Amino acid sequence: MPSPDIPELVSAYAVGFNRGVLGAHAVASPLGLWLLLALVGPATSGASRRDLEAVLGTTVDDAATRAGTLLRDPHPAVSALAAVWDRKLGPAFDDWARTLPDVVERGPVPDKAQADAWARARTDGLIDRFPLQLDELTRLVLASALATDISWAQPLDTTNELGGPFGEQISTALTVRDGIQLVVDTDAAGQVAVAAPPSSSALDVFSVIAAPEVAPHDVATAAHQVAAMLRGDGRAARRVPIEDLVDGHAWTVTERRERRVRGPDAQAEWSSQLPAWSATSDHDLKDAPGVTPVFATLAGFVRDEEQPAGLDAKQVAVASYSRTGFKAAAVTAMGVRAAGMPRFHEVLVKRIEIRFNRPFAVLACADRKAGPEAWRGVPVFSAWITEPQETVIEPVGSPRPVAVR
Repeated sequence: MPSPDIPELVSAYAVGFNRGVLGAHAVASPLGLWLLLALVGPATSGASRRDLEAVLGTTVDDAATRAGTLLRDPHPAVSALAAVWDRKLGPAFDDWARTLPDVVERGPVPDKAQADAWARARTDGLIDRFPLQLDELTRLVLASALATDISWAQPLDTTNELGGPFGEQISTALTVRDGIQLVVDTDAAGQVAVAAPPSSSALDVFSVIAAPEVAPHDVATAAHQVAAMLRGDGRAARRVPIEDLVDGHAWTVTERRERRVRGPDAQAEWSSQLPAWSATSDHDLKDAPGVTPVFATLAGFVRDEEQPAGLDAKQVAVASYSRTGFKAAAVTAMGVRAAGMPRFHEVLVKRIEIRFNRPFAVLACADRKAGPEAWRGVPVFSAWITEPQETVIEPVGSPRPVAVR
């Protein structure tokens, strides 16, 4: 079947993924699970393969090739890794394992402390725990780790005039004066306002706000449509021309006349105000798109005497948006356990620091014009922001290097 490019494939997958995980204050990475599904794809057959290809938007072999390309040629601002750990599952598993890209880490199933150390090392310390419980009955684990730590080209200005409900909760917010700022008419959420500060790395971080009544997953989809428009795909989003701009649900427009030497008849001077924020999220992905057919395949690797196998899919993700830059990481894991395994009760812990309020979506994408060809425009992290944070002004030090391996 003809296949779209990687950003379009991941954005299409993110529509269903985000519907299940973005509702309250949260951060997630559809790409983290997409990579695992794509790597397992060549092992599927029959109905499971057909179902997975419908979710991936391309053939399983094509998706696996594209996943391998992303992992082999990492983005300079995004650390992307994958691992497969097993307990000698037999010939069928070995046949599939030989299809894995050579950069996928291989080895025996680690214990929980070792898995936690892997998560910590592969996310530069942003995540210190592996999302799955592991024990002697764990037979197979697939994991991906994504991390970024970028600085804005210049620290953002601050403002004490944010206003609205957020302004009642925090005294100091951020001001974006440069970079990408526009109003876009989207199929998913109607008119949205967009702001993305220029960064020192090849990563764009879009903040996208829609009318209050629009559902979170629709705003997240609109963010992907904006990113696609900026890549040149205008099928689902259209920039509102400057001359047509009027007051909207999240922006005001004032006009004045000035004498200028050159330039178009209509010009715009943009300024966007938004809060700093951070989020830590745990996601149960057993109902995420594509997981069911992949589980059916992974369960088949477990020996007959250890059936029925139990399966888990989870993700832990963190992110923060500050005056100086953007940090985010996600560890995604799928695990298979032999029959008779103990059951664990996991408690979801959410750190709520500020009241929920006027929400907006955040989408972090690899730059559409810079970096490795395969990564250009690929969406990496999604977030739904309802909790603003006070901006703390600190001395600006030297930029931190970004680990890619």
